[in-house]
Amino acid sequence: MAAEVEMPFDKEKAKRNLEEVLEKFNTDTDIALVHEYHKLYKKEVSLFKRSWAAAWLFMYYDKRETPRPLPAGSPSPVGSPQLADSKRPAGGMRSVDNLKTAEKQQKEKVKKEDNSEIKKTLPAVETLLPEEESKMLFISIGKNRRLFPREVITLIITKSSAVREDIGVIRILDNYSFVQVRDTKADEIIAVLTGLKFRGRTLTVNYAKPKNPDGDGLK
Repeated sequence: MAAEVEMPFDKEKAKRNLEEVLEKFNTDTDIALVHEYHKLYKKEVSLFKRSWAAAWLFMYYDKRETPRPLPAGSPSPVGSPQLADSKRPAGGMRSVDNLKTAEKQQKEKVKKEDNSEIKKTLPAVETLLPEEESKMLFISIGKNRRLFPREVITLIITKSSAVREDIGVIRILDNYSFVQVRDTKADEIIAVLTGLKFRGRTLTVNYAKPKNPDGDGLK
């Protein structure tokens, strides 16, 4: 059986495929679904391997996909050479300014559609959850790592199924912090954050201990 011959790298084809991927991302994307894939990708792929993993996925796509031929008389994608069998019609290429305007409008559209996700990372006015519906958690990081309530909220929301309404009072001390969470989310938050690397620390998260007569623990 003859060995499989590796196809040479077609740089121009790869560029056209990459442009098509970006075009689909900007014009034909379920933002909520992409957000879920993005969360999983960040969770499962280390920071140092993410760009290489993305390049491998692009290579995998490029080897199996042939760019769609451009309709007759249409301009080539910006940043790529004109296809050999296509001729640019006079005045057919949109100006760079027009393209920048279209890109800006698309970004505003995506931002608007993803507004619900953005809001989840913003700290609303601090609210105290009902004591009978909440638990207080201890987190082993504090002001010495420049930690702020906004970051605690974002960390919990991005790593668990909790939403902003599941998070109550946050107290950040020098070396550790306390955060009030919905009791139905407490175990999950402990599980997903314990052992997580954050700001150069391996987090320890557990139920906060009540304050004892010596003054230690949670007030």
